[in-house]
Amino acid sequence: MNLLFKSATLFSLLATSVVHASRPEVTYYFDTEMAADPVAVPSSAGSKSTGTGTVTVKNDGTVTLDIRWELRGKDGPIDNKNALVGIHIHAGDQYTNGPIVFGFCGQYPLPSFGGTCQQGWSSQSAQTATQYAGKICNMSSCYNDGQSTAEEAAQALIDGQEEFYVNIHTTNSIAANGNAGPLGLIRGQLRLKEEALPVPDDEVASTVTRTSREMKSALRGGYMM
Repeated sequence: MNLLFKSATLFSLLATSVVHASRPEVTYYFDTEMAADPVAVPSSAGSKSTGTGTVTVKNDGTVTLDIRWELRGKDGPIDNKNALVGIHIHAGDQYTNGPIVFGFCGQYPLPSFGGTCQQGWSSQSAQTATQYAGKICNMSSCYNDGQSTAEEAAQALIDGQEEFYVNIHTTNSIAANGNAGPLGLIRGQLRLKEEALPVPDDEVASTVTRTSREMKSALRGGYMM
């Protein structure tokens, strides 16, 4: 009986190892183009500020953001009177103000997540080449009532069954929103750019680019974005 039990246990462990070994880590790259969204955020109407970003997502829940954005006109400057108080990924489409999923930086009155955001540039200067590490939002007001792990939230983004967007908040934008709450200044939907699979060490190339979100959507019978 013990021999049979040990054999069954060994077989189970081997089978589990094969499953894990056959599931390579995949890196997903999402792009976003940020601008005012007066439908979701009426107070942003007339803003000329813009931005671009790339969100890198891995199966294990690791999420990073490379971001560049430029404040124009009354939206700037960023200083001690008008701080950059939050950069987040939210769940929702371009018509929705959804809950935070991942936070990259922030300060009062918003959660800090990975620390304070970069501060201090004029109305006509751009924030460039800034990378932030994302942290899952685990408060009750967050995505899935704060119950999702980073890995689960990352998988929801990878699966493409929900819409997500990047949002930037400033002191002035929160004040302009009034009773509507911290709806943000500029925002942009996330769109899958590419996936990268690791290849064996003896291969010269480091990654193999795979399907786009459009192909994935067509394969699952969804709509083309």
